[in-house]
Formats: sequence, structure tokens, C-alpha cells
Amino acid sequence: MIAIDTNLLVYAHRSDAEFHESAKEALCQLVDKGVRWTIPWPCVHEFIAVTTHARIFDPPSPMHLALDAIETWLESPH
Repeated sequence: MIAIDTNLLVYAHRSDAEFHESAKEALCQLVDKGVRWTIPWPCVHEFIAVTTHARIFDPPSPMHLALDAIETWLESPH
């Protein structure tokens, strides 16, 4: 099983992140290949804290979009 790190989640979520395309592709490959993966709960907390923080991103992600991203990832069959 692969545990997904906070940074990968942030990069995949934020289109303005330097590694956005690579991170998004990495997550898509995990889903497409049927690899078993998970997001540790501390990483969910960190993802929300980082992406919605106005001193980190300008503009920050709205809370509902950050939560939608987490919900989408958690719906993955693997």
C-alpha cells in the first residue's frame, strides 16, 4: 500500500503549484493501475491547513474546494 504525502496532494490540487502536472499525473496513474493507496489522516489535516491558508497561497483555496478534493480522492476504489 502506498501512503500519499501532503505535498503530493497540495501539488495535485493547486494548479499554480510548480509540480502540479506531475503530481496530478502520479495520482491518476495510481487510480488507473489499481494500485492500493491511502491518505493518512494527518496528511488530510495538513492538506486543508496548507491549501486554505492565506499566507501560503494567494488566493488560498476555498474550504469547500479543498474538502471536495479530499472527498474525490477518498472515493477512489483503491
